[in-house]
Amino acid sequence: MSVSGFFTRLSHLASFVRREGGSSTIEVVLWVPFFVITLMASGQLALVFFGQAMTLDSAQDATRAFAIGTLTSEAEVRSQIQSDLAAISSNVAVVSVVSDDLITTVVTVPASDFGGPLRFITQFSTLQVQVVAQHFAEV
Repeated sequence: MSVSGFFTRLSHLASFVRREGGSSTIEVVLWVPFFVITLMASGQLALVFFGQAMTLDSAQDATRAFAIGTLTSEAEVRSQIQSDLAAISSNVAVVSVVSDDLITTVVTVPASDFGGPLRFITQFSTLQVQVVAQHFAEV
C-alpha cells in the first residue's frame, strides 16, 4: 500500500468519525421503550377506571331498583349485580344492607380482572376495586 493510499484511507476514517448521521438512532433506542411502557401502563390504568365506572353503575342501578321495589331482597340485588358484571369478572363480591330505610350496597372486584389483554402492571393483582352505592328506600 502506498503512502497516498494510506492517507486516503485515513481521511475516510476521519470523515466517518466526524459524521453525525444515525446519532439520533441511539436516543430513539433509549427512549422508545420508556414511552411504550408508559403507554401500556396508561392503557391498563384506563381499563381499571373504566371497570370501576361500570361496577359503580351496576351497583347504583341495582340499589335504586331495590329502593323503588323492583328488586325485593338483598339476594336479588347481589344476583343482579353479579349478572351485570359477569362478562368482566367472576370474582364479584356484593354486600347489600338495609338500615333505617337506607340501602347500602358495597361491590368489590379484583382490579386485575379489569386489565384486559394487557395485564402489564402486575401490582394490580393484589388491588381490589370497591364501590359503594346508597339510596333511601321509597316507602
